[in-house]
Amino acid sequence: MGKKTDEEIFFELMPDFKIWYKVILLYAFQIILFVLVIFFYYWMSSNFWYGAIAGQTIVSILLVFHFIYLANNAGKIGTKYRRKFGKLAIQKFWYNYQSYTIPIICIAFYFPLFLIKLDFLPTIITVPDHFLNNSIFPFFFSFLIGLFLIFFGIMIKRRSRDYSADVDNYLNIVYPEKSQLITKDVYQYIRNPQYLARGLISIGFGFIATTYSAVLVGLIHFLSYVAIIPAEDNELARRFGDDFRSYNERVPALIPRYGSWRNFLKFVFVGKK
Repeated sequence: MGKKTDEEIFFELMPDFKIWYKVILLYAFQIILFVLVIFFYYWMSSNFWYGAIAGQTIVSILLVFHFIYLANNAGKIGTKYRRKFGKLAIQKFWYNYQSYTIPIICIAFYFPLFLIKLDFLPTIITVPDHFLNNSIFPFFFSFLIGLFLIFFGIMIKRRSRDYSADVDNYLNIVYPEKSQLITKDVYQYIRNPQYLARGLISIGFGFIATTYSAVLVGLIHFLSYVAIIPAEDNELARRFGDDFRSYNERVPALIPRYGSWRNFLKFVFVGKK
């Protein structure tokens, strides 16, 4: 038999997702949460000139604490869930920790686009007059910058698919012995390509929205990824020992070393030959 796909592994780990009414209930919960968080963002952004930045900062801090907690306590959490829930450990973990973070992360990621301010498009959020809510560049120039950042981020994300098979299935926390240290392909240039990709895309959304606030909101989302890297590095060092410490010394977290930029860009845009 061939190697199982990420989808097959996912349904094995989370059998509830094969039951239609449980999927509907889960989506209903996430949609309600999504709407509540959107309302918070809307209220903050429309009532205070600094509201968009403050709202994104508050949400980002909560998410950062959440993921730092998971990284610092990964061993205890994994042991607890394996002993208590057996084969359903990842499913229970997902319900208790991740089901509510996904819609919040999605909002924080796309929020810069909610601040778009263009004469030929309807305004999504009417923000108070302030220089931070003015256009940062002429639309065409800002749009090109945003488009490039989004395209660059998407290409980096495509080159880091191995991340999904491990972290997105939560093997790294619940079943660390099944986890793997990924050091090949794009990971030979930077340790966190997914974080770089998501950050670039979110900032790109800010440039497409054209306002200073939108760009800052995208940057805050990027910085939330940066903030959790030290805690995750400590967890990886506990899990993989000297293998990770050696990798950590060789490879930077987010920005390729000066001498490797050419190969990094070549791999991102062309791939392996």
